[in-house]
Amino acid sequence: MWTILISLIVGIIIGMLGFIPKKYMRFNSKFQQIGVILLLFSMGASIGANRELLLKLKELGLKAITFAILTCLFSIIFTYLVTCKFLKQRVEEIRK
Repeated sequence: MWTILISLIVGIIIGMLGFIPKKYMRFNSKFQQIGVILLLFSMGASIGANRELLLKLKELGLKAITFAILTCLFSIIFTYLVTCKFLKQRVEEIRK
């Protein structure tokens, strides 16, 4: 878990400080997409290889869907609140 968090923070710092030239930034979305695909594939392979988890899938289903719905809901609420607070002035400028 710490490896993921530290990697995320280092990536944010590298992005903010501009260590990556602008001409290479267009490749960033491709790298992100490939990374997500590899992550989902490896997660699927891990789940498929775990027989015990597959047997308990029905039991875990309700918890998983509840967690997914709540995560999405609170992400939307948080994004809305942050947008209202920090980008309100910018939105008003755009509307003019």
